Amino acid sequence: MKTRVAIMTGRRIILEETIYHIIQRAPGREVLFLEENDYLRFLFLLKKIKHEFNLSIFCFSLLTNHLHILLKIKQRNLDKAMKSLFQSYAQYFNKKYQRKGHVFCGAYRAFLCGNDSYLLVASLYIHLNAYKANLSSTPFLYRWHSLDVYIKSIKSSLINGKLVLDVISSKLGDAKKIYRKLVEDSYDIEYKNVMENKAAVKSFHSRAVIFFKDKLKDSQSLLNPLFDLEQAIEAFSNKKRINDIEEKNALRYLIQQMVSRGFTVDSIAEKLNYNRSHIYYFLKK
Repeated sequence: MKTRVAIMTGRRIILEETIYHIIQRAPGREVLFLEENDYLRFLFLLKKIKHEFNLSIFCFSLLTNHLHILLKIKQRNLDKAMKSLFQSYAQYFNKKYQRKGHVFCGAYRAFLCGNDSYLLVASLYIHLNAYKANLSSTPFLYRWHSLDVYIKSIKSSLINGKLVLDVISSKLGDAKKIYRKLVEDSYDIEYKNVMENKAAVKSFHSRAVIFFKDKLKDSQSLLNPLFDLEQAIEAFSNKKRINDIEEKNALRYLIQQMVSRGFTVDSIAEKLNYNRSHIYYFLKK
């Protein structure tokens, strides 16, 4: 597995080859988009920085006063890419509407997606955003997000939905059908506004894992192994001591599975409530 190097920019840790959920908003009651051409301009700029900074864009949602982008960086250039994107749009917006001042509300937020289930659930959260904000009667009718790439037979020069859909199934047609059903099922999961609650996405993820695991428990769903992993992590994180040899073997297998899914030693230690030395011990064994 390729070693990822982290750097700190302000309070934000940037890692190579890492997926981030980006959130940005307008200040106060200001808006980011007033008409169709504003949305189109932002998407044009997003495509431009995608190529300039070698990004992979997995999904997005543009709302009147805030936006979401799920992306992957290959180099430690997230801050430069986002600065270019938001400054370019702000210059366009201020010039067009003959205004001055800030278009965006300070620094963007960036949440690291460390595993497959979080990646999948983050995409669902993003694609539900407009529906939950009452901007559309259904997520499938909203225009300014990337959901169509995930459920229809269309190609996009901006959006790469394959990584997220591959979490569901290697068969693209099956994955798209299942993804649509997941969106519909997600209506019933408690959804908090990330603009008001910084832990909203994490809370949605935790509830989604429990919800989908319970919903799929009697089926042979392709997603069962994904949510089995999450439940195993939760089970071991609550154990204070493990003495039984079978439990130790199960923990070793779980750690190996987490490594194979891209977890770092630090993130494994944090999720399982163990010291890094314990994780290295099980990996060596």
